Amino acid sequence: MNDFNIQAASLMSGVSVHQIRAWEKRYNAVEPKRLGNNFRSYSQENVHRLKLLGELTKRGIAISKIAPLETNELQEQFDVLNKDESFTMSTEVFADTKEKFELLMNFIQVKRYDLVKHEIMKFKTLVSVTGILLPMLKILMQTPATYETLESRGLLSTVVSEIERISLTAQRMKAS
Repeated sequence: MNDFNIQAASLMSGVSVHQIRAWEKRYNAVEPKRLGNNFRSYSQENVHRLKLLGELTKRGIAISKIAPLETNELQEQFDVLNKDESFTMSTEVFADTKEKFELLMNFIQVKRYDLVKHEIMKFKTLVSVTGILLPMLKILMQTPATYETLESRGLLSTVVSEIERISLTAQRMKAS
């Protein structure tokens, strides 16, 4: 038996369990078998398809555009994109940045400022400043509710401090 549960399919494909479920429900991206207990059972082909879908979406291609494609068509698109290394690098950075930005904005929506601060402290590059922190700061500054609590005001301070820290580090590296 070469079938896998959703956790194993997630680990092998690199696509989160949550994302797999969402893609199944919204786009019929994969159709796993259902066991007697209604648990999902993913074949090796399902896992391969998920991996391709995950890689293509990381490169900025909308899941809604590629979910209907056959697995061999997904493989062809993946192969074409992998031939152009510059495209691969720039879109991976963009997709990663967009994903992190969305994650932080979700944390802010549910007022989990501690998680936002924790994630921000991991940033080290100017891409994180220009692609995540500055857009996030702009949104926070336009939202009056941002100033409601001491914790939310602390978040604004942390964002500004981290922008300064990363920018200064980049300047020092450029100077040396």
